[in-house]
Amino acid sequence: MRNWRIIVLTALTVALLHFSGFWVNPFALTRSGDPDFGQRLDRGLIEHDALDEASGIAASRKNPGVLWMHNDSGDQNRLFTLNSDGRHLGVYFVDGVTSCDWEDIALGPGPEEGEEYIYIGDIGDNDAARDVKFIYRVREPAVHPQQAAIDTVLAGAETIAFQYPDGKRDAETLMVDPLTRDIYLISKRENIVHVYRAPYPQSTANVNTLESVATLNMTNVVAGDISPSGLEILVKTYTSIFYWCRTAGQSIAGALSASPVVVPYVVEPQGEAISWDFEGAGYFTTSEELGSVPAHLYYYPRLNATSVGRVNHLPASFQLQQNYPNPFNPVTNINYSLATPAHVKLIVYNVNGRLVDVLVNAEQTAGRYSLELHARGLSSGVYFYRLTLDSLPGSEQVRKLLVLK
Repeated sequence: MRNWRIIVLTALTVALLHFSGFWVNPFALTRSGDPDFGQRLDRGLIEHDALDEASGIAASRKNPGVLWMHNDSGDQNRLFTLNSDGRHLGVYFVDGVTSCDWEDIALGPGPEEGEEYIYIGDIGDNDAARDVKFIYRVREPAVHPQQAAIDTVLAGAETIAFQYPDGKRDAETLMVDPLTRDIYLISKRENIVHVYRAPYPQSTANVNTLESVATLNMTNVVAGDISPSGLEILVKTYTSIFYWCRTAGQSIAGALSASPVVVPYVVEPQGEAISWDFEGAGYFTTSEELGSVPAHLYYYPRLNATSVGRVNHLPASFQLQQNYPNPFNPVTNINYSLATPAHVKLIVYNVNGRLVDVLVNAEQTAGRYSLELHARGLSSGVYFYRLTLDSLPGSEQVRKLLVLK
């Protein structure tokens, strides 16, 4: 929620630092083996005028090059999509939920294997007045980073109601662990903030009581994100961004018990949003508009090739994405990802089960793949495409596509 004192202070800070063009935290710590992130890159203005109080940002892993964002309190129950250059791609209203004080957004796995979900944190509570708060979870749709802007509705959202174990709290940080599907919240206003966990599976029928799992010696925590690999954590305050590395098998709470590293950040007025990019190669930040100062999308790229960085560049799971565009004519794109090397078969067949085309039949290394399917030779109608990994029994995913001529 807006804090006018913070807005004024950060605006003055930005004004004082205007002539230097960037700000370096004088308390930044470095250690041998720590990741090295470059100075910020301005990716452009946030294009859509209605997105003027950005409070959360999350980079899609299902739709590389797509970002999800939302406004602070007082807005409608809607999400905004934009690409990594700030161009507006659409407004997505979330059906069946309310917007009291949406403060953060995260992407991650959920109930259905192989699917990505959007998690929206209605977790703001400046006056500590709400005993029960809500996280909304909805399946992420297919979005193309170059699509024409659309207005649409996301149906089927689930509500995860929760309360804290130790009293009412204000929070602006929501994170989802891609390795365990646990949800993490960090309180905002205490001198030493608290980290809470909602272990998977979270109930959508009863109120969940969070577990208090850690504390952080900081205040005014406004955003956070866990990397796609699950091995790196970023937590943001109004003035700094803190980084932790998580070892294999270590819990999030265990990782946060270590001293963090301060990574590059140029102070933004009311900057309350941070997200790793889709492969962990850097992180995005943005802020609210402030008077005549428009909101920009900023990016901090990773410079060194640490072992953690290399892991982050690999997909976390085996996934076949929905083709885009769909319906299509004359061509559509099919994307899929492999977490491990495998012999891949990708075929297209019709509603009668007759083989139409073999798109891939080969050994492939771990990574992300994209190919085109042309409509020539196909009549109008419904088809299916199936991805099978011969080296992993039972690993099969199927999607439906539609040809219109």
